[in-house]
Amino acid sequence: MRILFLAHRLPYPPNKGDKIRSFRELAAMSRSHEVDLFSFYDQPEDTGYFTDVRRYCRELYVEKVSWPRSRAQALLALALGHSFTPAYFHSPSMAQHIREALDSRHYDLVFAYSSSMAPYLESARHLPRVLDMVDVDSDKWTQFAEHARPPASWLWSAEGRRLAASEKLWAKEFSLTLLSTSAEAQIMAQASPGARIEAFENPVDVKFFDPAVVETTPGIRALQPYIIFTGSMDYFPNVDAVTYFYRDVFPAVRAGIPNARFVIAGRNPTHAVRQLSRDSSVHVTGTVADVRPYLRGASAAIAPLRVARGVQTKILEAMCMGLPVAASGKAAMALPANLIREVRVEDDPQRLAAFLIEKLRSPASRPAETRRAVLDHVSDQNWEAQLESLIGRAVRFHATVQEDLSSAPERSSERIEKVVEI
Repeated sequence: MRILFLAHRLPYPPNKGDKIRSFRELAAMSRSHEVDLFSFYDQPEDTGYFTDVRRYCRELYVEKVSWPRSRAQALLALALGHSFTPAYFHSPSMAQHIREALDSRHYDLVFAYSSSMAPYLESARHLPRVLDMVDVDSDKWTQFAEHARPPASWLWSAEGRRLAASEKLWAKEFSLTLLSTSAEAQIMAQASPGARIEAFENPVDVKFFDPAVVETTPGIRALQPYIIFTGSMDYFPNVDAVTYFYRDVFPAVRAGIPNARFVIAGRNPTHAVRQLSRDSSVHVTGTVADVRPYLRGASAAIAPLRVARGVQTKILEAMCMGLPVAASGKAAMALPANLIREVRVEDDPQRLAAFLIEKLRSPASRPAETRRAVLDHVSDQNWEAQLESLIGRAVRFHATVQEDLSSAPERSSERIEKVVEI
């Protein structure tokens, strides 16, 4: 098939949650189909990856997000009472290139990664359309509102309501909508009855995240013993999680283990995150070429997120590395039952601190059960085959709808004839 793939961020390098998923989808499709990728990029260093991405595409069109224009469009949408999420990613030039491609390249399927790209496919109703929504973003905005003060809480709450209305419409209009977990799919199915919604879990690279093939460096060993948090550190739920942990949990950990450290490994740390490193017991790495050595040297990994949607890739990666993992109830709720049993689910700060103290005191005890649980879970899946099946299902559904539409006039004529006979 010829597939048009739209992404709100360049799906390369696959070094964070959304890029891991979009890249694996792109790579899987390119093995069996001809794929054209139309994508935004937001970091100057992304330009260095265009050659890598072209290996997976027949055609590649990339466009830098214009921060001034995007913010202005978002503010205008907000003032007009509309959702600002799709407005932020609207680009007249991107829309024009997509229309031209749809008119000239005879695609068999269009695939939009993230709901932000759904509006670009309004003119592609004649084609099978798949929307990988990944998470129910409207619910995420609502959670943001619960942990913010006015006026931010008012804005986030309004965005949650407005985006939810759009999500319901897109789910009904697309041939198929994908969500990253069964819990997410259930939320969307309840919000948009009759829509064709499927859960499609995030991939896990168990060969890459293998403690047997990774060594820590002397610099990392000098930090031990430490607890680790990984993730993009310009993302509000992650920033909120580490600041909450530092304020409400880490003092008790330090009281029990005075030399314990807290390592925050992730790109683009905000000012609030960098401020934590004023405490010598907190180490903020910033962007790292490879997070595995930091995971390998840790005594435990944490995911104390108070705002969470979808599967937290950071949990699965830490489990693959054989680390004990402690997660909040919201962060762990999307894990399948066979994996959640291997995670310490804890929202109480004192009990969480006690668990981490125990792990810091016995850093040599790396529970192989956690990695084995992920390996067993992944072995039960054929991720690429599932994706191919889902794509095929969307194509077949669209063909059925088109057939019904084309035969509708004939059926109307038959009903008229019967009425005349009577």
